Amino acid sequence: MAVGGKTGHPDNLVLLDGLRGLGAILVVIGHTKASWGSFSAPSGAVIVDLFFLLSGFVIAFSYEPKFAAGMGAGEFMIHRIVRLYPLYLAGILFGFGVQVVMAMGDGDQGGRTVEDTKQLALHLLVLPAPGEPHHMIYPLNAPAWTLFFELLVNLLYVLAFRWLRNTRVLIVVTLMCAAGLAATVFHFGHIDVGWQWQTFWGGFARAGFGFFAGVLAYRLIGSPRTVERPVRRWPVLLLVFAPLACLTPATPELRPFVDLVFTAILGIPLLMFAQSSAPPAKYRALFAIGGRLSYAIYIIHLPLQVMMERIGWRFPGVYDLTPLPGIVILLVAVTLAYFLEKYYDRPVRRWIAAQMRARKLRRVDEEAAKAFAD
Repeated sequence: MAVGGKTGHPDNLVLLDGLRGLGAILVVIGHTKASWGSFSAPSGAVIVDLFFLLSGFVIAFSYEPKFAAGMGAGEFMIHRIVRLYPLYLAGILFGFGVQVVMAMGDGDQGGRTVEDTKQLALHLLVLPAPGEPHHMIYPLNAPAWTLFFELLVNLLYVLAFRWLRNTRVLIVVTLMCAAGLAATVFHFGHIDVGWQWQTFWGGFARAGFGFFAGVLAYRLIGSPRTVERPVRRWPVLLLVFAPLACLTPATPELRPFVDLVFTAILGIPLLMFAQSSAPPAKYRALFAIGGRLSYAIYIIHLPLQVMMERIGWRFPGVYDLTPLPGIVILLVAVTLAYFLEKYYDRPVRRWIAAQMRARKLRRVDEEAAKAFAD
């Protein structure tokens, strides 16, 4: 999942970039378990909640001063769509293409292609595709479910900002979301919900708590206006939090408690510590790259697993080579993410921003000309 901010700027919150990059890799491993064999992490679900948390913090950091200066809901949502949609579109089209190609040779290929096309039409509008309770809400690219909830909670945030700017109100909202998240986790027995229709409503709890907890963390550290941070070595150790959250084993009875500890209890302190320092210079380039590629890795990786499953169906011996298939998926995902981020996402967003600036200038000129004529 993407967050706001100027990722890669030398004075940015680079340690948060490192967390995002590592988190994206862990999500890939968690989503491609069959290709890793016994080397796979038990779960990467809590990493998604970390993404929501980071998103809330960085968006508050980037936009709350702009809200105070008069930025409205419409302008904010345009910014968010411009930030998220290009890579989202690439992931959806990639997933659609993989589904169509992988269906070749199947007896029901035509029917599946028609169904995939219907789903594509909805996904292009960032809408879930209807299905049975056990079906994914974004069958062409399952991780896209987080983008739906991300944009929804962004909209709620900006519409309610006149009230949420009061930190006491924000605390109440965050606590209510925490209660909703706890109820969700205990109801389902785990936090890995929101991506299927039978657990769809759980996505509101996950996105709501994570995002508003991130905004609250920003307020609790004093709503800083600068990204400059003192250089320290020890905060780098916080990067072990992400794999620890994935690798911690738990029985079905303990799983709800483990998931809630890592998200609802440790999440805000982790974020507050992580943003307080900058890592040594020798780590900054790697962390910045991880932050830049994290969204692309996240949104592009799952169709690669679909391809690998098809290859494994045609050539069963492939899965005897684990973890090699998983390593291949990860390397291809990172490589694709690099090219997509550098040669597609950034240029497209830069072009859109230029068009928006030009349109704004034309509107200002037209208003000035009209005022002069009057």
